Parts: sequence; C-alpha cells; structure tokens
Amino acid sequence: MKKHIILALILAAPMAHAQSFQEGFFLDGYTLGYRSNPALSNEGGTLGLLQLDGRTRNNVGAASFLYPSADGEVLTALHESVPAAQFLGNLRKDNYINKDIGINLVSYGWRKGDAYHTVEANLRALAEASVPLEIFQIIKQGTGQVQYDLGGMKAGGEVYAELAYGLSYRLSDAVSVGARAKLLVGIESVRYQVNRLDLSFSEDRYTATMEASLDFTSRIGKVRTDENGYLKFTDISAKDKWRLPSGGGLALDLGVAVTPCEGLSLSASVLNLGGIVWYYGNAGRSSGSVSFDGVENLTIAEIKDGRLTESFQGVLGELKNSIRIAPVEKRVTPEFLPFTVNLGIRYKMPFYEAVSVGATGSYIGWKGMPYKEVRGALAWNPCDRFGITGNIGTGDYGMVFGAALSVGFHKFHLNAGLQNGFGGTIPYRSTPLQANNKCVTFGLTYDL
Repeated sequence: MKKHIILALILAAPMAHAQSFQEGFFLDGYTLGYRSNPALSNEGGTLGLLQLDGRTRNNVGAASFLYPSADGEVLTALHESVPAAQFLGNLRKDNYINKDIGINLVSYGWRKGDAYHTVEANLRALAEASVPLEIFQIIKQGTGQVQYDLGGMKAGGEVYAELAYGLSYRLSDAVSVGARAKLLVGIESVRYQVNRLDLSFSEDRYTATMEASLDFTSRIGKVRTDENGYLKFTDISAKDKWRLPSGGGLALDLGVAVTPCEGLSLSASVLNLGGIVWYYGNAGRSSGSVSFDGVENLTIAEIKDGRLTESFQGVLGELKNSIRIAPVEKRVTPEFLPFTVNLGIRYKMPFYEAVSVGATGSYIGWKGMPYKEVRGALAWNPCDRFGITGNIGTGDYGMVFGAALSVGFHKFHLNAGLQNGFGGTIPYRSTPLQANNKCVTFGLTYDL
C-alpha cells in the first residue's frame, strides 16, 4: 500500500518563536536587554532602528523519516525494509513544529533618574502544526478500524501588532525591578483542527474522509462557500472595515536584576503573560474527503527533483476542493500567547573583567509543545564597542549551542545572534535532521 500524505507534509515544507535575545545578557554593548528582562536598562537614551527575530522549534526531525540502506540509498520510513517499531519509536505522541517571527518597527528608551522608560511598536507572527502519532501508525501499519480520534492533528497561526511601554527602576545599587505592559492588536488568525478521520485503502491509493473545525478571523477575508457548499477563499469583502482590528488583548513582562557583589549579576524574568480575544471573523464545522497517490521508496535524489513537493501540492489542492463548511458569523475565540521564563547568571573574572562566564535557563510554555533548556556561556568584552559570546547546553530535544556578537561604531550598535541544535539539515530543503530549537536575531540601535 502506498500511504504517504503525512510524510510529505513533514518533509516537503522548509522548516524555518522569537521571544528574546537572551545572549545579550553577556554583551556589554547590547542596548535592548529589557526585551529579555524588563528590569535591565541603559545609562542613556537609545533608539531602535531595526530588530528582527525568528525562531523555529520542532520536536521531531527529518532523521526520523529517512533511513540509509545497505546500497547507500536513503529510503523513507515507509519503505518495507524499515521496521515499524524502529520508525514509530523515533516519533512522539504529538509531532510538532512551530514558528515565531518578530519585527520591531520602532523602539525608544530614555533615563530619568533611577527610572528607565521604553516604548516599542512590534509586529509578530506565530504559526504551529501538529500531527499525532496515530497517523503514522495508520500509514505504516495499515488500518483495522473505521474511525480514529485525531484531535491532535491541527494547524494554525496568527498575526498581531504589539504596542509596549516598559519601566525599569533601581531600588538600590544592587537591585532593579521592571515591567512592560503590552497592548495587542489582532490582525489575522486561523485555526484548523481535525476531529475525526476515516481511512480506506486500495492497492495504490487511499482516501481520507474528515470532519474538522475551522476558525478564521480577518477584517479583509470571509470564509465563503459556493453553491455546492465547498470552501471558497477567493471572495474578499472588507466592507470599509480594514482599519479596524480583528482582535484585542493585553500581555505583561516582569523582571528583576540583582548584583549581589562586584562582578556577579543575576537576572530573572517572565514574558508574555496574556493573550488575545479574536472577536470578528468566521467559524464552522467542515467535512470532506480526499484521495491521493503514494510516493513509496522515495530517495534524496527524488526530493531534489521535486517529486515530493509535487505530490504534496497536489494533495493540498485536492483537499481544499473537497472541504464543505457551514460558516458561523462573529465567533469570539480567546488565545493565550506562548509565555517564556528566563534565568541568567554572569560573573566577570576578577583578574580580567573583559572575560565573563555564566549560564542561562529558559522555559517556553507553548501549548502542547512546552520546551526548556539550560546553557553555559563564555563571553569576551574587551571594550564598549565590541563583544562576543558563545554557549552550549542541553534542551528537551538534545544538545544546543549559540553565539552572539555586538559591534559599535560612532553611536550605532549592531547585534546578531544564532541559536541552534546539533544534527545538520536535509540537502536541498534546509529541513532539520534532528529536533531542535533554532533562533536567529539581528538588530541595530542608535545612542541618543
């Protein structure tokens, strides 16, 4: 039997949460430390010119689906020579990937006595997808029953704007506290979840009949159906409401920074406590069926030639055309943001203060895929205009590492950083071979 739609979903898409740039805690020239801990501050005013962050996290990598053969070829997990126990043992109950992208539109910070104030305008985008283990059991071992509980099969995302005001206050020479209040303005949101899936197989095809729920929140898009009840995305009807948000909410960051003795710094914060209520849009129950060919015995060479991508795109097109949905107007849906807890400790060497050592720990509470890690760090800051740091540690999905750089010229400060996991990527697709937590950041600020 040729049963490959979910495998295509995992391998065909390039796997590309930005929450904070915690490496900045070890860089003397980093002026946006209040993003990872609102208690951190600068001595003078700062204007943020550009800040980009992107994080991707997956709890299962492509290596769980690709296996070398004796003749040197790379086979997919659904090849008959790959034991089911080996393949399924490398997966998790819910197999996730999520993404968080942040763009800082403007940021401004100024000091007034013991208080340091900040204001920011940001644009954020979150996305996630999850496939339950049961799906892979079905496509690898076949089906002996009619219905399956596949509530863990889902996908969704949201785009929102963030207006933030922060205050850091020195209680003493050794202790600072801080908070940031965020007004969240919802732009777009979509949630799709499969509640039931019936499968039937023939020699070279299989058919899936689904029942699912859909939430789509937008001021410019309407979930519509044609005369036969099929889902239709082509109609756009803003009705002069594009200036209004699709949702609203609040979030709060809290932090404390302590310097108990000379050279030793401690940091603790919790970020994004809050969420958005999406109050305009469409929702409904959908049902439909789709059938498709398999792509058994797929190799790396065929991935390069685009065979997997073509199969995946064909299935998506047929799936879109098969879904029937009953729209429901003015659905109200609350969504909590993924929150983050950050901890940090840094010690400057007494014999050479330009060198410091320390550690960071973080926890990301993202719904069904929480994540925690710890890292040890080493930094070198020979002057106010240059600093570099590196770290290595372990997280829920294996070994992780990171590096960051801060460079100053005139009144400008440039920072860049990378976090990743070990294991490499699949050729031609940049898909992680191992589960990991990858973050890339870049920023430019100006001292006022």
